Amino acid sequence: MTRAISLLVALVVTALLTAGPAHAHGGPIKLEVQGDGGQGVNATVTYQNDGHMVTDQVVLSYTAVTPDGRTAGPVRMIASSEGQAFYRSEEPLPIGNWTVTVTATRPSQAQKTVAITSTLLPTPKPVATDSPTSTIVIVLVAVGAVLILGAVTILGRRRARRVNLAGPAKGKLQRY
Repeated sequence: MTRAISLLVALVVTALLTAGPAHAHGGPIKLEVQGDGGQGVNATVTYQNDGHMVTDQVVLSYTAVTPDGRTAGPVRMIASSEGQAFYRSEEPLPIGNWTVTVTATRPSQAQKTVAITSTLLPTPKPVATDSPTSTIVIVLVAVGAVLILGAVTILGRRRARRVNLAGPAKGKLQRY
């Protein structure tokens, strides 16, 4: 038993002494940039060396140019609640075809240029909802139906009881 414990302690000490430092994130960053299908610009930020998401705050902005020379920006990009290392434009990109350049200044400098077409997204049609008045009418009709069914049931039972109390009908024999 003592020998097994000694061997285990030796293995743990050897593992601790030979283990190198954990690979820390850092270094240059890489940007992936795309439109969101509407008027937004999105960017995902990863470390270039290991491909892991950048969890530190990244300072990003974009500028955009159309083929006819119109410009937009710089527009700040903010962290999105949709995922780690995911950023979205703070303001919409005007409608049209754009060459968009996203620039990062922190935690390291990076830049990415892509072509994006900015379009208006169709507005969703409102879902038809019951108005409070129609809900009240439905409840009143249901309550009325329950009351009518209850009254019919009670009257039917009373009538059946009266017929049973009157005895057998004339001309019919009862078996005991």
